[in-house]
Amino acid sequence: MPFAVLLALAPGPLHGYAVMKDVNRRLRRRAVIGPGTLYRTLKELRDLGWIGEADERPGESDDERRRYYQLTEEGREAAVSEAERLSELVEDARAVRLIGDGGARS
Repeated sequence: MPFAVLLALAPGPLHGYAVMKDVNRRLRRRAVIGPGTLYRTLKELRDLGWIGEADERPGESDDERRRYYQLTEEGREAAVSEAERLSELVEDARAVRLIGDGGARS
């Protein structure tokens, strides 16, 4: 779940509900996260120093109560490292013919 949150924040700051919508879209109904899981994950990522509250409120600053989150430099580095690790695992899965080139099961 933390990687999906980092992915959601990679393009720029989002408020919590927008992060949750993005993560659920990425999970494609394989799992659904609710507010409790989301805010627990956001707290963990803040504690790690991977995200922080954004000073700017992009676009839809219609509700002053909303908190916007953004990746820190450490968080971006962690996301890149995890993406590279996952990419290598996918390459390994292809090498042993677990999946084909398109990612579909063989």
